Amino acid sequence: MKNIKALFLLSVLFLAAACSEDTEMNTYPARNDEAFFAKSAYSYAVSGDLEDAYTIPVQRANANGDVSVPVILTAANPDQEFAFSAPATVDFVDGSLTSTVKVSFDRSQFTVGEENVVTVSFPEPTQLPYAATCKLTVVRDYTWVKWGQGTYESGVLSSIFGEKIIWTQVIERAEEAQTLYRLPNFYHNAGTRFSEAGYHLTFNWDGGAAVSFNYPADEYGCVDVETGWIYPGYTMVYMYIDPAPEYSGYDANTKQFAFNCYGWMTAGLVANWTYDTLTLE
Repeated sequence: MKNIKALFLLSVLFLAAACSEDTEMNTYPARNDEAFFAKSAYSYAVSGDLEDAYTIPVQRANANGDVSVPVILTAANPDQEFAFSAPATVDFVDGSLTSTVKVSFDRSQFTVGEENVVTVSFPEPTQLPYAATCKLTVVRDYTWVKWGQGTYESGVLSSIFGEKIIWTQVIERAEEAQTLYRLPNFYHNAGTRFSEAGYHLTFNWDGGAAVSFNYPADEYGCVDVETGWIYPGYTMVYMYIDPAPEYSGYDANTKQFAFNCYGWMTAGLVANWTYDTLTLE
């Protein structure tokens, strides 16, 4: 919705600029070199099969003429000054409002699991109400190795569809942290055309009954997890998980992980409190 809103605001800006000669409105005629970002923050978890680079979309409000806008990179950690790189300029062609800047990096200079932040900015001042600076956070992902597999049953999707939704699910363990596990592409494995790859359920487990999560917790100790599943016509569905041991955890007798959760999206609740489970083979 933010991107749509930004485009709407741009349309208003163009209209005002076009009409300014015929009215007494005091408008600001955007320059063609005033580049800005759609968002002020981006994040990228780089794993073994991904490129050591992230492409950030860039926009401008005046599409007239070819123009090159200088790009400035500033690493939050001075010791990583040479860990990041980008082209000297972001280039727009005549008639286009969009371009990109590709930020490359050397993952060998990053510690696994730690955040590495670089600021990308444009030096020219702008009077447009958009961000001329953004932060890119890069995290070097763990090395994930298949540990096992089982049957995943989603109480959230079952509630939405009104029937059992189950699939075969791989579980992986991090080589660098032997108590860290993840279910890769978990909702995407349901096989629906509404899901996107790249969303994983990650949790900590030491082999006992309890599980925990590294996602930010709210005042109730619960966490939100992106599923990658898009509710048709709306937005992505989140799992809101209560990791309290009386609700979520592992049962050695049944070899089952149980995650007590409900499903929600920005439009509201889509599944009341239920359980997503993974039963190991």
